[in-house]
Amino acid sequence: MQVSEIESQISLRSAQTCKIGKLFKERRQLLSLSETEVASEIFVNVNYIKGIEHGDYSIFPARVFALQYFKKYANFLNLKLDFFDIYNS
Repeated sequence: MQVSEIESQISLRSAQTCKIGKLFKERRQLLSLSETEVASEIFVNVNYIKGIEHGDYSIFPARVFALQYFKKYANFLNLKLDFFDIYNS
């Protein structure tokens, strides 16, 4: 992995994405669901669920994937959240 790749991965997490991720995690726990159960239910890789909950979008290969999985997970949890677009920050 090159330095530029590491730097770009680090920059795909912010205080705002972490705060939003915490809302996802709290809602999931309130529904008594594990990360694996959610992933299985909505047909999403468990690592993407973890990435969203940790506010770390470096797991996603591109912005469009982050956006779509964010929306899919938010809809599943019935959360009305806007995607914080760290890609354009």
